Amino acid sequence: MACRVGKLISEPVSSLDSDTDILTASRFMADNNLGSLVVMDKQQVSGLFTERDLLVRVVGAGQEPAALKLSDVCTKNLVSVHYDSSCANAIKLMRSNKCRRLLIYKNDELQGLVNISDVAHALADHSSGKNMLVNFVGGVTLVVVLMVIGVLISHFPDMLQLAGHTMD
Repeated sequence: MACRVGKLISEPVSSLDSDTDILTASRFMADNNLGSLVVMDKQQVSGLFTERDLLVRVVGAGQEPAALKLSDVCTKNLVSVHYDSSCANAIKLMRSNKCRRLLIYKNDELQGLVNISDVAHALADHSSGKNMLVNFVGGVTLVVVLMVIGVLISHFPDMLQLAGHTMD
């Protein structure tokens, strides 16, 4: 069965309101061991705030975290994928959009987030399952070939004797 992104969602979406200050949001992320959170405005997704946003747009830019709101620095050009999309399609979307996270929707409702490492691990696991099947089939084929060779070798003297009688 093909790898599907919806199956990779492991926890509920963490979100904060777009008016939340960066210091509060950063503490929330640290307390909950989050690398990102969804930014909401009037119960609609308005952005995604990531560790990278914090580093580049706040700390690296010399901004004061308590003075900025999530809406000031969050990523707003979001890339999403349907719940039933393949993992391979998700990787293609991430590569073409140069992003590490995708929002997953089902029936126009946000279901969760998936990041590039989750998808890569799922693809690797899926691929190793295929490789195990190929290795099994290859192993069975090798055993059958060796058995045929063994039978031929065990009957080789009889075949030589029969060939000798035929040539006489």
